Amino acid sequence: MVWIQVYTDPHEFIRSEKIESVSYRSITKDQSEDWIEIIARPMGKAVLQVPVNTGKFPKTVSDQKTWQRLVDARARQVVAEVIRVVSDKEQRSSIVSLQDLITFDFEKEAPRSLDIEVWVWNIPCHNCQKETPVVYPVGSFFGYMLEFNFLSNLPLLLAERFPFFKKGAPKGKDGEEFRNTCTHCGEPQPDWRVMESYLELVNTPGLVQEKARLVVPLTEEEKLEYKKAGISSSW
Repeated sequence: MVWIQVYTDPHEFIRSEKIESVSYRSITKDQSEDWIEIIARPMGKAVLQVPVNTGKFPKTVSDQKTWQRLVDARARQVVAEVIRVVSDKEQRSSIVSLQDLITFDFEKEAPRSLDIEVWVWNIPCHNCQKETPVVYPVGSFFGYMLEFNFLSNLPLLLAERFPFFKKGAPKGKDGEEFRNTCTHCGEPQPDWRVMESYLELVNTPGLVQEKARLVVPLTEEEKLEYKKAGISSSW
């Protein structure tokens, strides 16, 4: 039967008829957790490593289950191909490197949501000058600084959690947009003013009154942007 080259030791080989079964295990490689290793049993030797492009292990339970299902599905494809090569009687006495024979280019998965931190602090209302709380998302999306209406679902989630973050009056062709509003006079606070205050706050984070995290589901269009950019999934 076929001689299978051991992945971790290129000078070691296993006769394929000695392999009773093959299995896979997830491995950490290059700061990522989306690689699998194919193990030949009962000898317990690794014969192949494959990136499955599912991204790092997610933070939320629901995404973890989806991530694991995707890894399992892709791992089964690799295992089936390994079994095909190992069982090939036409290659009797051949010396085979599975790394050369079996290559998968799995498409990178787009994240289903973004885990975003938001900060809450006080600024003087631009209308009545009284101190009023404002909220702002921290971080970036494709290298662009996050803004309130940049992601479709972000303003809705902010409005649910922070009552002072509300829809303002229609503004030209853009229609209604969510904005921070004064808790005293109800006047919307200009986004540019909140952003300027945030940029100053970066150097004095001790003034932040609250730091919260929001899991923001991405729309199908936003997921497509991730795929176009070739950004690895973070779920």
